[in-house]
Amino acid sequence: MNALAFVVGNANYDGEHNKLINAINDAHDFATKLRELGFVVMQSTDCTNESFERDLRKFSDELKKYDVGLFYFSGHGLQIEGKNYLTSIDSSFVDSISAKYTSIPLDEVMEYMQQNKTIIKILILDACRNNPLPERGVNKGLAPIHAPKGTIIAFSTSPGETAMDYGAGRNSIYTGALLNHIDDKNIPIEDFFKRVRTSVFTLSNGKQTSWEHTSLIGNFCFNSGQLIHSINLPYKKEHIADKHFTSSGSVIDDIICSLKSHDWYKQNPAIRKLKGINLARVDISTQFLLGRNLLQTAIGGEFDTKAIFNNLANWLEGWFIGEENHILNGILFEIYFNSEGKFRQNHFKSDFIDIIGDLEDNKKFSKSFEFINEQLEPFRKCLFYIPSVAPITLPIEIIIGRKDEEMWGEVISIKNLISIKIHGTEILNQESNHKWHTTVDFNQFIDKLHLELCVPLKRLRVSTNEIDRDNLELQIPIGRLLNWII
Repeated sequence: MNALAFVVGNANYDGEHNKLINAINDAHDFATKLRELGFVVMQSTDCTNESFERDLRKFSDELKKYDVGLFYFSGHGLQIEGKNYLTSIDSSFVDSISAKYTSIPLDEVMEYMQQNKTIIKILILDACRNNPLPERGVNKGLAPIHAPKGTIIAFSTSPGETAMDYGAGRNSIYTGALLNHIDDKNIPIEDFFKRVRTSVFTLSNGKQTSWEHTSLIGNFCFNSGQLIHSINLPYKKEHIADKHFTSSGSVIDDIICSLKSHDWYKQNPAIRKLKGINLARVDISTQFLLGRNLLQTAIGGEFDTKAIFNNLANWLEGWFIGEENHILNGILFEIYFNSEGKFRQNHFKSDFIDIIGDLEDNKKFSKSFEFINEQLEPFRKCLFYIPSVAPITLPIEIIIGRKDEEMWGEVISIKNLISIKIHGTEILNQESNHKWHTTVDFNQFIDKLHLELCVPLKRLRVSTNEIDRDNLELQIPIGRLLNWII
């Protein structure tokens, strides 16, 4: 899922006793971590009421493009007449009325987030610090609140209580706990906040207990393995996230830049230059990047590169370093990971998956399939098939039905796609079953299916209720066939 975060840290309030030690550190460190985890982050510190409001509107406008929205606030939060307010550095603390009209209502933040069709909405409030209002009888901490559908709200402490601005070095005890647990892989968000709560309670000697309310209807993990590539790969960062690659001026770098141009008139001579390259002078990161761009170029239709893939096993023979083939590593990586080094979710580059899949049976290339298997392990739940040294088959059940339609005054019987199941789970995208359909023969349908699944055709084991597949004309929806939320 693509995710956008708006991170706010306010510390330099009027009055020395109102200033906070760690709020800006908290916001900065949390924003940095979110970026590492693949979030696009908007960050504001020491906001005035005007700038807070402006940035909040901008966040809401941008959020329309994202599946996950996260709002984080570190600073003073107030409860006034049972409602919660997030303060700006120019909020007035003279009295509750002034404070109310110079702060941002939490309800407003939630409304901005709710007006978007974002699947998952997360609000994290490290905002229950000491109450800056001088009035007696003003409730401390924040008031309890119920999360709207699709939302989780996390508070640094329980309703009506205050939170520490210290306790974890340069961070508050709550944000420190967030940062400590957020790298843990494949932890559902509800379990993540339980871990945070345990840490906060223990480290505060029972003085502070974080609190959440959730109405989430989807699944979300902060870290689904996004960090693996910066940690485990033996290649340079700018070759893993190759949108950051720039040529050093070497012949091989210039070849790669030509391949990245999407211009056949540059790509074609670049491919021919490869024949004169001295392998010993090409480092493994560059070989890896070359493999990525060879696949991209072949998918783009460049003739000489397509010829390489049609004879891939033989061509790769000249690019071994010991048992390692970094060109093939790059090809395999490009199928599943984008130019930022992030997992593609479901938009895989499967155009040559049959040719590449044939290499699974060749022991010479086993190191490369071990490599891609390791990189895909964190995303196992998102894939129907993972290449490996010991490839398996994928059983799939297809149900075909019949329906009568009137056409040119005649009623004809049409065979249509009803169901596609893997391991008993329905994966046919029902939303695609709209009025727009196309008719294909069964083999054409299977060809489309195996590419969308990113599974070599020979690894599919298809079962269907239709006996005569060779003469089967099938109506299928136009667009993507599969639902990848599995």
